[in-house]
Amino acid sequence: MWAIATIISLTVLIFLVFCIPVYMSFHIETDRSPKFRMSLLLFFGLVSKELGKREKPQGKSKLAERMPKRKKKGLQPKTFLKILGTKGLLTQLKRLLRNTVGCLKIKELRANFRIGFDDPADTGMLFALIGPAILFLNLACRHPIRVTPSFEDETVIKGYFHGTLRLRPIQLIPPFVIFVFSLPTIKALKVLALTKW
Repeated sequence: MWAIATIISLTVLIFLVFCIPVYMSFHIETDRSPKFRMSLLLFFGLVSKELGKREKPQGKSKLAERMPKRKKKGLQPKTFLKILGTKGLLTQLKRLLRNTVGCLKIKELRANFRIGFDDPADTGMLFALIGPAILFLNLACRHPIRVTPSFEDETVIKGYFHGTLRLRPIQLIPPFVIFVFSLPTIKALKVLALTKW
């Protein structure tokens, strides 16, 4: 009896945890050198995780240089192409991507860029193409997106892009279950398993 009650309690707890929304915030800057930062907020901001580019160690120790390099065994290109060639797999991947993106809710989106080329005529041609699209985006959505031309006779790409997305992990379960148990995915996993063995 206690075992059944424990299993039911754990199931309910896991279900509730998966119902709690996860916030993903990202920020891209291109003023001097391109920088990308991303952070995850879990349990209503009580837990946060910063994801960014880690600096690589500048020098290697002498012992590491003397050690022989081991060849990494990974997925061979031939096998990879064979898996991608599985009938219906690309369709299932597209459906998974579409359903996953559909689960994301945009909470905040801001962009402000200044773009220009060496030749001002090229800059003018670019903005003749993208100007109407940016205007339509600003009218269609409530998130400010600003892109201005720069006619300084030099290539300029400066600005930032910031966004915050909300996702309930439980919404990802149906798309992934449908993908994993689809016939093309099972065939692709079979090819992968036979290759490994």
